Amino acid sequence: MARTIDNLGVDISTRYAEDRELFDESFIKEALRIPEQTRITVTLPSYAQEFDLLFDLGKRRVSWAQFIPPANYYAYRGRLFSDLIIPKLGSPNQQEVKMERIEALGDEEKRKKHDQKAPPEEEEEVEIEKQALLNLLKNIHLFDQLLIDINSRRAQYQKG
Repeated sequence: MARTIDNLGVDISTRYAEDRELFDESFIKEALRIPEQTRITVTLPSYAQEFDLLFDLGKRRVSWAQFIPPANYYAYRGRLFSDLIIPKLGSPNQQEVKMERIEALGDEEKRKKHDQKAPPEEEEEVEIEKQALLNLLKNIHLFDQLLIDINSRRAQYQKG
């Protein structure tokens, strides 16, 4: 037997009546009163591009939850394409300042070891640690510059 409207049952008719009570027809009638000048014509495509959806480009600190995010949530939530490899180190200028501070602190620590008449191994250890930190920061600085160049090229490609 085929299902038609007349043999759906009483519960469907009851639900339809309840839904009609919830539905306010005044919304449709009042919508016609909206002046033409407030209506906006859309000339851009209304579909989301797959690239934007994949890499989450359009969303910036959009929260869909009904509660506030935890402290430092946005600082630790990184996007796929960022401007810096380690954002906590700061901008390239701040990284250069930190490299100068490490060099000054290393020299100061070496002087302290020398004044305390420490064995030469300790002075060498301080120098090795200083050079390792400086090399690390120099490489991060270089990679940040490369990443900035890559992102600028990517942006040129996206613009067409």
